[in-house]
Amino acid sequence: MLDVPDSFNQTQEGDFPYFRRVWNRVVAALMAVSFIPLILIGGGMYYYAMTALKVKALATLRMEVNHHKETIDQFLAERTMDLKAVSANLGLNSLIRPEILKSVFLSLRSADGRLCFMDLGIIDDQGSHLAYVGPFDLISKNYKDAEWFKAVMERDVYISDVFLGFRNVPHFVIAVKQVSNEGTWIIRATVDTVYFDNIASKTPGKRGGDAYLVNRNGVFQTIPRLRGQLMEQSEFKHPVFFKGIKLEEQHDQIRATAWLGNVPWLCVVKIDQDDIFAALKRVRNIGIYVFVLGAILIVLTVLFTTNQLVSSLETKRRSIRFLDKQLRHTSYMASSMELSYGFFREVKDTLINIDVAAALIHDLIGKEDSGEIQKSLDQIRSEVSRSRKSIDKFVRFISPGEPVIMDVDINEILDDLLEFLEKELHFNNIEVIRDYKDNLPVIRSDNSKLRQVFQNIVLNAMSAVEKDGQINFTTRADQNGVIVSISDNGPGIPEENIEKLFDPLFTTKPEGTGLGLSICLNILEKLGGKISVTSKLGEGANFVINLPFQFRSSGK
Repeated sequence: MLDVPDSFNQTQEGDFPYFRRVWNRVVAALMAVSFIPLILIGGGMYYYAMTALKVKALATLRMEVNHHKETIDQFLAERTMDLKAVSANLGLNSLIRPEILKSVFLSLRSADGRLCFMDLGIIDDQGSHLAYVGPFDLISKNYKDAEWFKAVMERDVYISDVFLGFRNVPHFVIAVKQVSNEGTWIIRATVDTVYFDNIASKTPGKRGGDAYLVNRNGVFQTIPRLRGQLMEQSEFKHPVFFKGIKLEEQHDQIRATAWLGNVPWLCVVKIDQDDIFAALKRVRNIGIYVFVLGAILIVLTVLFTTNQLVSSLETKRRSIRFLDKQLRHTSYMASSMELSYGFFREVKDTLINIDVAAALIHDLIGKEDSGEIQKSLDQIRSEVSRSRKSIDKFVRFISPGEPVIMDVDINEILDDLLEFLEKELHFNNIEVIRDYKDNLPVIRSDNSKLRQVFQNIVLNAMSAVEKDGQINFTTRADQNGVIVSISDNGPGIPEENIEKLFDPLFTTKPEGTGLGLSICLNILEKLGGKISVTSKLGEGANFVINLPFQFRSSGK
């Protein structure tokens, strides 16, 4: 425990209101920073989810309504085909015989278990019955003036609207005209309205709501469940024909409409929105629950954290001298770590490359490809060598030593470096353009140090262009030595940063250390060379390295 004087305690008590005012501002700021993104992101995600679910629900409804319409169309088409098949296969002379017509009628009623026809009649071209079977006394009736009779004589096939007729009971008929050697005649059947209502009034997906049919005048052709009667005027008055399926939102219902294909009837389906958007409600309730729970957690976390912060601030003066000593020590350690960070990162990258090469060796041993194995082993040795050189680089940066001078072919160094980086260049789709001078003179310099310089510059260029970029290498000679130009088409370097580019610890990369170019400058100065850079924003950067033919120590 520190021995805190009374004056410290008095100062601490004077600080208390200030820290509480800060606490109020911090709480308000943290609440705003927490809730604004939560509301914006959460609201956006909620809107997107609601929109997507609604579109999906309506698309499903559209499919179900289309299937419902097709079911009705198929039923009417199949009944029409039944009458066509009977009239075409049996002929008039057979069908006017009572026993045959009755047999056909019973067969049609019981086919596939469907009791869909109420009666069946054969009518001549003057509208009189030639034969009839059914529960009504219609054999003496003449249909010459009936609307359906006139229509079928013109169209060959006709499905009528619901009407009363001679039987004074709502019904509709399917009539087929036949023209043969026996003359012109009509086979007509009355559809069981109860059976047909069960098909037409069934809401898709077993949902709550209503389904019915109306004709071109908006008159009910089936019995609606909720409101209206058969043959009464519906809410539709002379509906306009359209293709496809139309969806409309009405209060608490979705209304879907579509015209049938075999008869000019409008299929109307009304589904309760609660049934269609049940999934949306669940998602909404979950979203509200998550938002409330998140808000509670944020508030509790902010209050708890800020209270802890203020409590810590309220005791700051009791340990200020001890903290000052610790901060000095921490500052020294942070400076040392800042200097060492680049070295450790490079070693880490090298070890990663070694691990990848080792994994490749393992795969190649399974393929028994000794040539590739040798190549991978060479790569491992090269990476190990580069690790050692990286360590040497770091040590030499701290305590400079004398370079090892030999004959150096600059083109060869660049080719070796590009071959080593070939995989990474290929992976990032970076195009390399070599513009080497033929028979470039060799120079007397340090091979490994020049490789280090070029490697740093190339890695910086690769980092600048990232992917799908281009790096140009140009070599030429003049009377003073060899000039190497390495340029890229990256974003370029701001003008205010060019002068600070070679300063130690200056970097624009979050993960950078700012040592790479500083080391390059240090090496080139020791070798008697120079480095310069030109750049324009949006046009990339160009590094120019001047190397003398003979090693000239700068004396540094």
